[in-house]
Amino acid sequence: MNATDFLLASPADRAGRPAFLWRDQTLTYGVLEVETARAAHALALFGLHAGERVLLLLKDAPILVCAYLGAMKMGAVAVALNPRLTPEDLAHVVNDSGARLVLCDQDSRAVAEAALAVLGGAVRIVLAGARNAPFEAAMASQPARHDSAPTTADDMAFWVYTSGTTGRLKAAVHRHRDVAAADLYPREILGVAPGDILYATSKLFFAYALGTILFGTLRLSATAALNDAPSDPTTVAAAMARHRPTIMFSVPTLYRGLLAAGVTEGMAFRRVRHYVSAGERLSPALHEQWLARTGVSILDGMGASETIYMLLTNRAGRIRPGASGVPAPGAEVKLADADGNPVVPGEPGILWARMESCAARYWNQPEASARAFRDGWFATGDLYRVDADGFWHHEGRADDLLKVAGQWVSPAEVEEVALSVAGVRDAALVGRPDANGLTRTILYVVLASGADGALEALRAVLPERLMSHKVPRDIRVVDAVPRTATGKLQRYKLREAVA
Repeated sequence: MNATDFLLASPADRAGRPAFLWRDQTLTYGVLEVETARAAHALALFGLHAGERVLLLLKDAPILVCAYLGAMKMGAVAVALNPRLTPEDLAHVVNDSGARLVLCDQDSRAVAEAALAVLGGAVRIVLAGARNAPFEAAMASQPARHDSAPTTADDMAFWVYTSGTTGRLKAAVHRHRDVAAADLYPREILGVAPGDILYATSKLFFAYALGTILFGTLRLSATAALNDAPSDPTTVAAAMARHRPTIMFSVPTLYRGLLAAGVTEGMAFRRVRHYVSAGERLSPALHEQWLARTGVSILDGMGASETIYMLLTNRAGRIRPGASGVPAPGAEVKLADADGNPVVPGEPGILWARMESCAARYWNQPEASARAFRDGWFATGDLYRVDADGFWHHEGRADDLLKVAGQWVSPAEVEEVALSVAGVRDAALVGRPDANGLTRTILYVVLASGADGALEALRAVLPERLMSHKVPRDIRVVDAVPRTATGKLQRYKLREAVA
């Protein structure tokens, strides 16, 4: 099995259909197949061999799609990275992956060169992302056909580096077989079909977008809109107006920002059939605000870099605001402790999942792999509880729980209460030991401009909504809380600041 044969195998009548929209350009399925073949030839021309990793430090654009698919087609391993990585993080990834070829655009060139200068060695940087860039020039002279490498279903096809919520990037190793479930969630939950236009504010280096915008789109002969600009309310509103998607994927932080910016009033937002959220918990208040403003609900769900596709999801007609939903198509889930043992019914536990797309292991991480992957099951590290109706509720990360006055405190619960206060734009709770070694909590909040009285309202609401041991005594107003490029809270950076 070669993943590209599975994704690009198509009925003859789709060759002229749009596969990807980017700026004012349209990439049809027929052209995509040709450009993927040429990218595979070009990668080999620059020294890439089957089984080797190629790092793609590129913005979301057709060249990233073609290089990604081309790498898998010729039997190599595609690794898309955040173009905004620091030189230190990129050096870690180059060293960890053993890659000897990096494709980057002009904007990422300085970072790539700085990272490789630290490492030395025979790592080649090839510029891409422009009409006359060396990689595109090489593609232009290559044949329009390329026989797929005779890979097996269990051979490595692509890696996803986790997004850094714990401070260290590690690669989830995915095989060619892991694309096989690409159509389940978008078809069965979202009803995606030819003619639909999918758009994600998250970028393709993030598993959330990779599984839906790349793999799901191709498998279902739909169309995906690519946006190479950083995702903020202004650029997202412009992309919505230009491409007019029918399905939009985003994260709570950006949904909240779009509401605050007042850009959701236009028809581009009201014509969307389904909004999807993942990456972190979507609060009931945000769900209701979005529904009131656009007339369309947000389907909250939960996936992982290790599984690519959704594990839990709400469904049209069966939505419980504040919950991650119920098991997604193709996903088998259970609650257990860190060793995989069942928890007491009614008690929270770690979400374990089993599905065909689950990664094989972490690269160069035998101990972490042994903890996370057991007998076909993957331990997500996320705490959940299941209500009487079968909806799964996120309780935070297992390693984020704090013990205050001998009782457990979930930061997610406190943050949700804080975000329900008008004028509070963002919130993050961490713990610190006091002089006696006891844990005390600090709540960091970001306030909207001109939100007079928000802090006083917050101080009043917290004791009304929370048990006394959960109420933070220390509230600090900051300009921003640290988040990854995909919107996930980097709590470890706040812990370091406290220390």
